[in-house]
Amino acid sequence: MKKWGNIWSFLILGTLVFGANSCKKAPEPELVYNDYVVPQEVLEETFRLGARSTAWISNKSGITRTIKLPPRTVYWAYWMGAGPEPVEALAKVLIPAAATKLTKDPFVAHAWGLLGTLNLFNTGTQDADLFFMETSQGPKFSFKDTSFTSFISKPQTKNIHDKYIDILDTPLDQNNSITVGLRNQNYSAGVDVKMKVWAFVVKPL
Repeated sequence: MKKWGNIWSFLILGTLVFGANSCKKAPEPELVYNDYVVPQEVLEETFRLGARSTAWISNKSGITRTIKLPPRTVYWAYWMGAGPEPVEALAKVLIPAAATKLTKDPFVAHAWGLLGTLNLFNTGTQDADLFFMETSQGPKFSFKDTSFTSFISKPQTKNIHDKYIDILDTPLDQNNSITVGLRNQNYSAGVDVKMKVWAFVVKPL
């Protein structure tokens, strides 16, 4: 009888141990990303570009915006969506559950190395021209004046994302600034352009 009592005690104890272990949370997967930097917003804005016309300024078919990259920037990234379709598509990109503790923005997750790809394609019917240039070139930016120069040129695109633009490859002025230029080539219709620029700066000690 004593023997059976020991066996039942062993079975009960084993069940309790198994139950306790089964209640433990599975370890979260280790995040692999550029953990030596942290993201910092530089520009998050939707611009309304009017239809292209000879009234460049009053119709606002083209705009420039000077942006300043923060000190200790290692690299920066941008994304542009022309029209509603690219913006809606970006919002539907799924981020790994563990990564959502760091950011809810698919673009930031991708540029930070948390998300391998955005899997976005140029969709929709609207487009715009995008240029990044030295600040000295901003006043020259227009349809008529073709003398302006840019270090990034993306004409007539619906959405783009360049992950790594090294700070050493960026022609900053003395204020750590560059200029972004947007143009609408469409003569009959305006377009809303969503622009995102984030810098990735050295993580504070």
